[in-house]
Amino acid sequence: MKAEDVEQIKVVNWVKQCTTLPVIHVANERSCSPAQGSMLKRMGVRKGVSDLFFPRAHGKYHGCFIELKTLKGKPSVEQIAFIDEMNVEGYFSLVCYGAEEAIETLQIFYNL
Repeated sequence: MKAEDVEQIKVVNWVKQCTTLPVIHVANERSCSPAQGSMLKRMGVRKGVSDLFFPRAHGKYHGCFIELKTLKGKPSVEQIAFIDEMNVEGYFSLVCYGAEEAIETLQIFYNL
């Protein structure tokens, strides 16, 4: 299991145990054949989509996207572009480094 996966599991476990927030993981990290990849793109899979989506509006925002990285991780160009696009579309979207930062962000954003 990758370190980033461990951090994400910590966040999702906290959300499920301590909140009523709905949470969705976007599984973009899969491996597949070129033919499957082509089909998935035609079906709407998009490179750079954030790891976690919280489909609950708060304040002026429609919901929250979090791209979760390890403390040493770096977002890709596509991930930064997706975050910027979602912020323009009215979502609170950002990169968090580690589970603790993601949990703290959710607590502050959703007043938990």
